Amino acid sequence: MAQKTIAEIEEMSSSRPTPYSGSLIAKVIKIGHVAKFKNSNGEDAELINFSLADKSGAILASCTGKDRMIQEGKTLLIRDFIIKNGKVAMSHKTKIMAKASMSIPDSVVQRAVYLILPPSPLKKIEEVLTLPPRTISTVQGQLSKIESTRTVKVSGSDTVIRTISLQEDGKKIDVTLWRDMAEEDLKIGQYLSISHCMVNEWQSQKTLNTTRNSQVQIIQPLTTTVKGFIEALTIGDVTVEIAVKENLKDEYKDYTVDLALLRTLLPDTNDVANEHLEDYLLEKLPIEIQLIAQGSNVQHMKLIEPERDMDYSIEL
Repeated sequence: MAQKTIAEIEEMSSSRPTPYSGSLIAKVIKIGHVAKFKNSNGEDAELINFSLADKSGAILASCTGKDRMIQEGKTLLIRDFIIKNGKVAMSHKTKIMAKASMSIPDSVVQRAVYLILPPSPLKKIEEVLTLPPRTISTVQGQLSKIESTRTVKVSGSDTVIRTISLQEDGKKIDVTLWRDMAEEDLKIGQYLSISHCMVNEWQSQKTLNTTRNSQVQIIQPLTTTVKGFIEALTIGDVTVEIAVKENLKDEYKDYTVDLALLRTLLPDTNDVANEHLEDYLLEKLPIEIQLIAQGSNVQHMKLIEPERDMDYSIEL
């Protein structure tokens, strides 16, 4: 049979495996995950997933075994393969040989990369809770819950999973970590960024699942802006812990403020000794404020005094 382009092969695709004895010249663009399985002889085997591209387009491909020819950036002459569901499958009968490097348009290269590693836009947890199922996104937040690992059956094999909860701006979502990610050493209070999460919905409850492309990273605390009322506080030697009840919310969140910052914000406290400061401030509660915090540490705070239409603003 004649040599085909990727665009022509895609036109031939059907749901049934179709052997093709012709040839394809294409470049390996992106290598994806390696799936492990048992072959017909009960032996351990591997399936490599990757993307190919030529000037006409990009396509997914797979190859059993560790073929040394499957390398990113390598141009190949591929013969005797199988076409199924818009993918190229290579079997033990497939012949693969190296060719001179092929030039591929940047737009096609990007499409080939996306076939293996789809875009994962960063979304706030509040946004994720409105996304339709199977949407892929990156989420960030503070780790507020870690469940114990447990084992589930996937295709007959035991698979380790763990559910955690992330919190951002008062919104929470559960994320199920799969396989190796479930074994990562995580701690309550850490700030995480998890890429390539898939939205799931069960009984009207949105959750996230990691995918084979997901990465879990520990990041710096997120910066948030909060407007509400200081409802309670504890005075320390150099800091003040405040419990803030955000406007239109029924829950409290704790923040740490430098004592010097609080005294500057409330000039009338400068004449109050430290041992009497807590009682003095408690008489003023609730105090309406707007703050900017990195994690739980206040970086900037504004005192709101609506009756006089004035405010004081102090920044570290």
